[in-house]
Amino acid sequence: MTNHLPETPYGSARDLPSVREMEQQIATFRLLGFLLSRDQRKELKRLQGEYRRIVNTVDGFYALLGPRNWVFTSDLNLEAITKVIFTQDPTIAEQRLIEYYKTSDHILFPLRQLNRFDEMRTRIPLLQKALADYEAGRFYSTILVLLTVMDGFVNELDTAQRKGLHARSPEDMVAWDSVVGHHLGLSHAHQSFIKGHYKTNADETTELARNGIMHGTLVNYDNEVVATKAWNRLFAVADWADSRRRQTATVAPRPTFRVALARWREVQADKARLAKWEPHEHEKESFSDQPSELVTICADVLERWGRRQWGPMGQHFMQLGFTQRSVGQLAEEAKSLYQNSRLEQWEIIRVRHVAAAVAYTDVRLTVNGELHQTDLRWVRIDERRTPVPEWQAGSWSLSQYGSKHFLTSERG
Repeated sequence: MTNHLPETPYGSARDLPSVREMEQQIATFRLLGFLLSRDQRKELKRLQGEYRRIVNTVDGFYALLGPRNWVFTSDLNLEAITKVIFTQDPTIAEQRLIEYYKTSDHILFPLRQLNRFDEMRTRIPLLQKALADYEAGRFYSTILVLLTVMDGFVNELDTAQRKGLHARSPEDMVAWDSVVGHHLGLSHAHQSFIKGHYKTNADETTELARNGIMHGTLVNYDNEVVATKAWNRLFAVADWADSRRRQTATVAPRPTFRVALARWREVQADKARLAKWEPHEHEKESFSDQPSELVTICADVLERWGRRQWGPMGQHFMQLGFTQRSVGQLAEEAKSLYQNSRLEQWEIIRVRHVAAAVAYTDVRLTVNGELHQTDLRWVRIDERRTPVPEWQAGSWSLSQYGSKHFLTSERG
C-alpha cells in the first residue's frame, strides 16, 4: 500500500498528515497530564505554543503572499518569516521576503542541498552561475536559467512520462504532506506559471509566467521580484519532488489485535515507570571515567563550539515541528548564534535529570575571556521529534541553544 497525493490541496497547515499526527501526540500527552511532573507540563505547554507558532506562520504567510504566488518552502527560516509577515501590507511583506533571500546565504544553502537529487547534480553548475547573475543584478539571465533547470529536472523525475514542469497541470503539483501543498501554495502558483500569453506585452510583470517569458510575449520581466520568485519556485519544486518520494513509501499495515495489546501493555508499563521516576543528579566525579550518553553529547557540543565546527554543533539543536531543517541550515543557525562567542575553556561539573525527558548539565565556560558558570537545557526526543523518557529510544537535544539563554552578566 502506498501514500497518495491529496485529491485537493490542503486548506491549512493543520490539515497535513504529519501535523495531524503532532496534534494527536499533544492530545495524548494532555490526557496523561496527571502523570507528568511540573517541568514536563511546562515543556508540553511550550511545545503547544511552538506548534501554534508554526501553523500560524505558514497559514499567515499564505494568506498574505499566496495570492502573489509565493510558496512557503521547507528551507525558510521560521523566525525570519514570522518577521516578514508581521504586517498587513502584502507589498511590504513581499519586499521583506526578497530581502531575506538576498541576505545570509538564504539561496546558497538550499541550492547546495539540491545535490540530494541525482537529477539535479548535473544542473548545479548552471544554478551556481544563475546565483552569480542574481547577485550581480542580471535578473533576466537568472530567470531564464532557472526556468530551464526546473523543466529539465521535473522531466527526469518520471522517465515513464517525460513531462517537464511546463507540461504539468496544477493538479499534478499538489504535494503530499508538505507545506508547499497548501491550497495557496505550489499548485496555485502553477496556474500563472503555465497560463498562455499570446500577444506581445511590454508592461512590467512581477509574475513568474513561464509561458509568456519563454515564448517571448512577455518582454519586461527583468526585475528582482520575478528572479526571486524563480528561486522560491525552484525550492518549492524540490519540496514537491521530496513529497513524491515519500508518496511511494510503504505504509505500515493496521496492527493486529495481538500487536495492539502488546503496545497497550508497553504504554501501561511506561506509565508505571514514569510514576516511580524521581529526579536525580550526578557529580563530575561519578561520570568522569564512564560518561553517560548525555555527558558525551554535551561534551561534543562544547568541543564543536570551541573548534567553531558549526555543522556538527548545529545537529545537536532541538528541532520542532513538521519540517526538518537541513545540515546546512543548522550550520548557518549555529554560526549566527555563536560566531561572536569564542569558547576558550569548558568543564561539565554536574548533570541534573529534572524530568524523564528533561535534564540540565551544569557547566563552567570561559567565553571571550569571561568566566560563566551556568547550565544547558536538554530534551530527549525520538525520530519523530517527540519528547520521550530517558529509558526509551531517542537522543538528547539542546533545547534552549542560543547562547543568550545561558550567558548572562549575572552568571559570571
